[in-house]
Amino acid sequence: MYKVLIADDHPLFRSALKVTLNGIAEDIALSETCDFAETQQQLASSEVDLLLLDLKMPDSEGLFGLIKLRTRFPQLAIVVISANEDLHIINEVKATGALAYIIKNTPLEKIQTIISSVLNGHSYFPDMAGLVNTQTVSEKIAQLTPQQLRVLTMIAKGDLNKQIAYQLNVKESTIKTHISEIFKKLGIINRTQAALFIQPLELNHEI
Repeated sequence: MYKVLIADDHPLFRSALKVTLNGIAEDIALSETCDFAETQQQLASSEVDLLLLDLKMPDSEGLFGLIKLRTRFPQLAIVVISANEDLHIINEVKATGALAYIIKNTPLEKIQTIISSVLNGHSYFPDMAGLVNTQTVSEKIAQLTPQQLRVLTMIAKGDLNKQIAYQLNVKESTIKTHISEIFKKLGIINRTQAALFIQPLELNHEI
């Protein structure tokens, strides 16, 4: 029995995906969520084999939210389904370890074929020929530990070391060590650069 979670804030699209998935096999158990917080709760409270994720749900934080999911649930298979056709975004998604990227205007028959292929252990990404093969932001952030990722998020919000230490219930000296390691791994030298570094992952534009 495959357990699949559809995380998308558009009810009609969720319904279309459910019909599509039911056409793949009879042994698929479907559940759905409409925002990022609910998605995380569902993943934490029940076993899920495959997550179909819309990056533009309420409170999702775009690619940064995807990176958080990959850090928190490293064994979870994730397929991103998005309206965004930007090859750089697709490349960032691939770098997080997601198994596929499906553009929302893809015919349902093809979506069915792609998801069926993913369930059989394959991956799928649109042709990205022509992209320069450089390390992505997602690949650099993937070097961080879960705690360092939390610290980076707080730095980007403008929190001071003392505030971060209080929220994470650790010593301020520990936070300073984390920040030093974060800066080294990301190749940056200050907090402003840290905030700018993760901006591309927030995807404020339509996706």
